[in-house]
Amino acid sequence: MLSTYFTGLSLMATLIMPIGMQNAFVLNQGIKRQYHLFVASFCSVADILFMSIGVWGGGKIFNAYPWLLLGIGLIGSIFMLYYGFLCFKSAFKGENNLKTDNKNRSFKAIVLACCAFTILNPHVYIDTIVILGGFAANLAPQERPWFVFGGVSASFIWFFSLALLGQKLAPILSKPRSQQIIDLVIGTMMWILAVYLLHYVVTN
Repeated sequence: MLSTYFTGLSLMATLIMPIGMQNAFVLNQGIKRQYHLFVASFCSVADILFMSIGVWGGGKIFNAYPWLLLGIGLIGSIFMLYYGFLCFKSAFKGENNLKTDNKNRSFKAIVLACCAFTILNPHVYIDTIVILGGFAANLAPQERPWFVFGGVSASFIWFFSLALLGQKLAPILSKPRSQQIIDLVIGTMMWILAVYLLHYVVTN
């Protein structure tokens, strides 16, 4: 069973570690110290839900309704274009004073952003439901809980490490100039991912 646990852990780690919009958001919230532990918890709990759905047969939904991923990709790309625009606007106007930002970003806004970065991110479904679910289909029923436990462990370790790393580096990266650079990088990343998703929608 331990081998199954470590298989789930290592496979999940390889899927979530590449920098994407969700990872960038978690890290940036850690830098801003805005509900960063909640954000890490939200992303990890979402992985529990999606991975469980995938392991116990949820991947069949996307096979039966392929337009679901296309719809998620289209809405997600529009959201990323808008979020990238906000990042560029903030960077060029120099609106990176963290005290001001802390007042403007309510808990409700953070929750909505978490939902958008998770639910509107088709890669979350592909990684957890399609890929991990497809791998788990070859496992015996008694091995699947250990596989999910391994994947969930990787998710919690990764997202909380990002959030705490951002908090640790906050004294350096929270400076206005650093925040401008971070906003430019995240804005660029969002637009690249948006174009990638639009290409995915068009070609599929």
